[in-house]
Amino acid sequence: MMDARRLPLSQVTLVFGAISIPLAFARHLCVPGTIVGVLAITFNLWGRWMLKRGKGYSPKSLRRSTIGFKLAVFGTICAVTMWVLWGTNVLLR
Repeated sequence: MMDARRLPLSQVTLVFGAISIPLAFARHLCVPGTIVGVLAITFNLWGRWMLKRGKGYSPKSLRRSTIGFKLAVFGTICAVTMWVLWGTNVLLR
């Protein structure tokens, strides 16, 4: 029977992924939004690597990590886009 442990950093991945979206659209917080999003993506990839090593984790923590990953990808794309827009002064015209 699988050990129903929580995936390491699954809750952090979800929170970081969710926080990256509002940070992307706050005036000059797109750089921290990018950093938080990339960290959430990294935590998800690390958790998936741990899963492949044969450790059993609960479906709830896997779902949390997957949702956090999707939010982080969206937040990182938005943050990088806003970073480019602020950097090229497109938003200031």
